[in-house]
Amino acid sequence: MKKQQLINHLIQEQIRNQILILALEKLGFDCTQYTLNISEEILTLLGFKAKPDRLYQHYFELIEKAVEDTSYYNMDEKLTKWCGIIFNKLQDIEKNGLPP
Repeated sequence: MKKQQLINHLIQEQIRNQILILALEKLGFDCTQYTLNISEEILTLLGFKAKPDRLYQHYFELIEKAVEDTSYYNMDEKLTKWCGIIFNKLQDIEKNGLPP
């Protein structure tokens, strides 16, 4: 598996996990211990050496947008779309820095 494919797969799994967690929380379950913590690995694979809180905040905002746009009916299509968007935005941030 190529590095970009691995990163895209991990981003998709993070989105999928967040969708599942939110659905279970709506049903009344406490899912805090089942949250997938792979954001640091994703950012490291993308080449980030420094990972300030603002970078994580921006990353999770992108994940939240993806979750809001994705449903069980269009999951495969949206996961593909959003992993590309997130990958590209993170690459841009890694090269040019965080937006103000």
